[in-house]
Amino acid sequence: MEYLKKTVEGIAKHALEVIGRIDFEQVEQMIQCITESNSTFIVGSGRSELVGKAFAMRLMHLGFTVHVVGDVTTPALTQEDCLIAISGSGETKTVTLAAETAREVGTKVIGITTDPQSTLGKNSDVVVNIDSKSKVPWKYYTSHVLKGNYDDLTPMGTLFEDSSHLFLDGLIAEFMVRLNKKEDDLQRLHARD
Repeated sequence: MEYLKKTVEGIAKHALEVIGRIDFEQVEQMIQCITESNSTFIVGSGRSELVGKAFAMRLMHLGFTVHVVGDVTTPALTQEDCLIAISGSGETKTVTLAAETAREVGTKVIGITTDPQSTLGKNSDVVVNIDSKSKVPWKYYTSHVLKGNYDDLTPMGTLFEDSSHLFLDGLIAEFMVRLNKKEDDLQRLHARD
């Protein structure tokens, strides 16, 4: 249990440091894009897709029209929409292709990545830099966060995905305050068990 506790403590500390380094002007632009769009589309791959789906669910609970790219019911993008593209490396083919396609249509693109100079970053109108370890091992090292032999216990994109998830959950709280929504309001749109 030592590794479980120390690793979770390290991840939490890391996520707080990463979120503290985010350019909140970019976050304001992200909020504006989502608020002003007819629909918000979310794309990611693997665990980043799961993080995106969790965010999509909460946006839906807030009353936004939201779609996850790849679902069979997802409509076409328009100029009145925004796309949130999540990729640690910023080079995930399905994500960068979606961002490039969105740009061609005139859809606003919000990129969430560790590398603002990546293909995703270059194809985004708004870039939220989650300055974290991703699957690119030479880009970022976590030894300053997880002391001891814990680096390998947050493999590949774990720190990016966890930090992104906490950032997006915090963003939901920001939306709740701005929209004057309470948990009961979100509960009304939650699927019943």
